[in-house]
Amino acid sequence: MTLVAMRPVLYLAHQYSAGDKLPVNNPEMTAAWIEAGSAAWKEDATDAPAPKAKAKPAAAEPGMEGRTDGGTELQGKVPKTPGRQKPKTAGKKA
Repeated sequence: MTLVAMRPVLYLAHQYSAGDKLPVNNPEMTAAWIEAGSAAWKEDATDAPAPKAKAKPAAAEPGMEGRTDGGTELQGKVPKTPGRQKPKTAGKKA
């Protein structure tokens, strides 16, 4: 179980926001926070890790669209060809 701030808390010159984990090194302050409603005990959610956010491009790919013999492509951009791919490495063997 962890002690979580329910509202902003200033403790030992550190500002904790709502939802932050609070230190439990001082039992008097811990009891005061719980009594005032500034903090609450929460169960740890260690069973399932939080999903990681994946970045999405906010705009189109850089470059200007231009015509080529192969069709419309972006000019000024290094093309993705099989020769430019990074070699796949096998797992390290101990």
